[in-house]
Amino acid sequence: MIKAHCAIWVGCLLTSLTACAQQQSPSAISSVPVEHVVSMGGQTLTLENDQARCALRKPDQTLMPLDLAWPCQFRVDRQGKPHVETFGEVPIVIVVHVSAGPHNNQECRSEYRAIRQINGQLEPSIIARTASCMTGTGDQKNYTGLFTW
Repeated sequence: MIKAHCAIWVGCLLTSLTACAQQQSPSAISSVPVEHVVSMGGQTLTLENDQARCALRKPDQTLMPLDLAWPCQFRVDRQGKPHVETFGEVPIVIVVHVSAGPHNNQECRSEYRAIRQINGQLEPSIIARTASCMTGTGDQKNYTGLFTW
């Protein structure tokens, strides 16, 4: 009886290991950097280089031009993952392009725009500019203040 239970247990274990081995993590499936991919409202959005300009690849595979220079990225949290801010029930992300200041590499200039998913549609905000390096997730007003509510 013990041998039968052991055989069943080993069979289940091998089946589980095979199933785990067949599953691939998102990073193994794609070589896209983590700061270029975000899940928002059940949709996966990806930032892409479109002729040296930043564009957002939507789930239907169309590109939304963002009028920001490439390279760009989503603002990330302390774990280095893209941050999604929720205001009410509306998810919002920020896409940022950071470049060196005109005088030296110690200065930064940033352009950014928020993108919200409202009523099932993606909507970009106006473009904002700042003389900072735009690190961290930022303030909720950075996400919400660029829209008319």
